[in-house]
Amino acid sequence: MRRFHRAATVLALVTVLTGCGAEAETGGGELGTRPMSADHAAPVRVGLIEWTIVTSRSRVPAGRLTLVVTNAGTTVHDLVVRDGRGTWETPDLHPGQQTRLTVQAGPHETLQLWCSMPGHRAQGMHTTLTTS
Repeated sequence: MRRFHRAATVLALVTVLTGCGAEAETGGGELGTRPMSADHAAPVRVGLIEWTIVTSRSRVPAGRLTLVVTNAGTTVHDLVVRDGRGTWETPDLHPGQQTRLTVQAGPHETLQLWCSMPGHRAQGMHTTLTTS
């Protein structure tokens, strides 16, 4: 059973990060097919699952940043993002739900990401993104 759970977790995270089944992106083609300015950077995919947060990349450009947040877990999760400029939060996401969160990231900052559901952060649901 443990092996099955691990395989299911890996599959869920791969699905989240590759965008399979996610909403279509608009604005001129597939992600990564053209250079983008900081104001038009490709969204960062964020997967929430027991008990981790996985991002499609760890370094992001400074400026306006869109996070596509998917609850790939089996319980309710949310996402809080904080840096020196402010704090942003998603609503509670039930399993399978997805939302977009737009943040304003300063240069050379570390964005802290975590799930604020009781006990989730303590169980490992936190990570960082670094701006360039």
